[in-house]
Amino acid sequence: MTAMSRVRRQAILRQAAGSIELAELLVEAGRPLPDSAVRLLERVLRTLDELPEPTRSQADARVLEGEALRALGRWQEATVPLSAVTEMEPERLEAWLGLGWCLKRLDRLDEAIEILRKGLAAAPEQPIFHYNLACYLSLDGDVQAAVEHLTRAISMDGRFRDLTEVEPDFDPIRADPRFVAVTTVTV
Repeated sequence: MTAMSRVRRQAILRQAAGSIELAELLVEAGRPLPDSAVRLLERVLRTLDELPEPTRSQADARVLEGEALRALGRWQEATVPLSAVTEMEPERLEAWLGLGWCLKRLDRLDEAIEILRKGLAAAPEQPIFHYNLACYLSLDGDVQAAVEHLTRAISMDGRFRDLTEVEPDFDPIRADPRFVAVTTVTV
């Protein structure tokens, strides 16, 4: 691969990442994906499909493919490239998180929990894994484990405490005294 083609391929990947970010900014919670976001995400997928090998199969391109599919609500399709990235580069936390997110929405909560546990093993110092795992464990009814992981997330980054106020995944355990103790700030 020539230096010019390498630069061009990197530019395509950066543009795809930027388009995904832009599309996600256009999304409003609880509303359908706007047509403009759909068009951006579909263009990302077409562009990634046109990349030559081996670039097309590398983790950078596969994670972008997975994120675009996830954003489009094509969760089952997104699991394929995201799973591939977790095997190719286990340190890529966005792949673990995206895969867990898709599995949760596919009503495969047990698998989503297992994926986040594997991601946590690959990156134990990432509070986002503890936080998301706490969310999924809450939905699964495992209050003790949910509170333990939430406690770890908050101890690593106090901003996660603020997120618990609006996170619907914690609704099943919101009244539990253990949850209240972890999420209440004492002065």
